[in-house]
Amino acid sequence: MKKSMWFYSFATWLLRWPFKLMFRTKTVGLENEKFDGPAIYCINHLSNWDAVLVACETKRPINFMSKKELCEVPVLKILLKWLGVIPIDRVGSDLAAMRTTINALKDGASICMFPQGTRCPGVEPNKTEAKNGVAMLAKYTKATIVPIGLYTKDYTVKPFKKVYVSVGKPITYDELGFTGEKSDYDRVTKMLFDEICELCNNAKKGSKHG
Repeated sequence: MKKSMWFYSFATWLLRWPFKLMFRTKTVGLENEKFDGPAIYCINHLSNWDAVLVACETKRPINFMSKKELCEVPVLKILLKWLGVIPIDRVGSDLAAMRTTINALKDGASICMFPQGTRCPGVEPNKTEAKNGVAMLAKYTKATIVPIGLYTKDYTVKPFKKVYVSVGKPITYDELGFTGEKSDYDRVTKMLFDEICELCNNAKKGSKHG
């Protein structure tokens, strides 16, 4: 394991139970992580806590992305580097971050992407827009997609308010059905985000029964 992944494992072990108690997390579908090869964890974005919640609840070490401004803060930038965080420039197109992400996936890593591109608190995912970044990465790396739905009442994450983490079935490159048409990205993006929305809806229904 690389140094960053060793530190990642230690950090998630240290934070797992405090976060589980703070957010009363209930996670289902961890058996869906049992496959080999690179993966893109595709998750709806509710809050600043999402990355830590997902990291603590899932089994695989995941490389997350963060705005480059955070990765330039003294001390914090060292911790983020050890955690395998990929800095991105949210203004314009960050080709360097894209190359780093593609190379990480080709090396067999798992990365996390929030297809909405920004936090959408208080809004049902199906009322938001997903961007094509995940579809583009999947096409160029042939990585498996792991959809995850984050649900909490009113889609607002707060301490001591129960959060449901639903890990969906992995979607392989072949199942994405790329044809080379310009419409592929929009179609695949919709397919993936529909799956995330369905996971959220199922969690919402399940929450009414405990």
